[in-house]
Amino acid sequence: MRASGAGAREGEWIGWWLPLFPLTYSIHILEEYVAGFPARMSELTGFSVSQRAFLVANAVFFGLMVGAVSWVRLRGGPRALGVALATIVLINAALHVLATIVSAAYSPGLVSALLLWAPLGGFAIAQARGELPGTAFLAGVLAGIIIHAIVPLVGLTFAFALA
Repeated sequence: MRASGAGAREGEWIGWWLPLFPLTYSIHILEEYVAGFPARMSELTGFSVSQRAFLVANAVFFGLMVGAVSWVRLRGGPRALGVALATIVLINAALHVLATIVSAAYSPGLVSALLLWAPLGGFAIAQARGELPGTAFLAGVLAGIIIHAIVPLVGLTFAFALA
């Protein structure tokens, strides 16, 4: 449902798809975990990332994602959060593709990133672009970029703390 038109409520453009972010995140993390993402990250970065640290960090991120989705859907939080989530998953998908190309090896999480996150993120961006004011849309994109830049730092903090 879109926000334009008679009787539309503010924020309806968020629609049915916003809760798909935590659902697809669960699938993505499962693929990464089963396929050995913590070990792969350790190889690529030189920092030891235990499976425990990976799971704890992603449990925290999952909780934050559920909180953001709930805030927007149930409490009328800023709609730009939907754009931020879309930006985060699109960056993640692009990085999985880049890592696969650069290393000439499968990047754990690539399949769910391409089949779930790229389409969901693209759909959300397309929906938001036509519905949100330009400043709110850009704020969401910028927030997504900043959050995605912070996520690895937080992940490494967990890796060091739980080593």
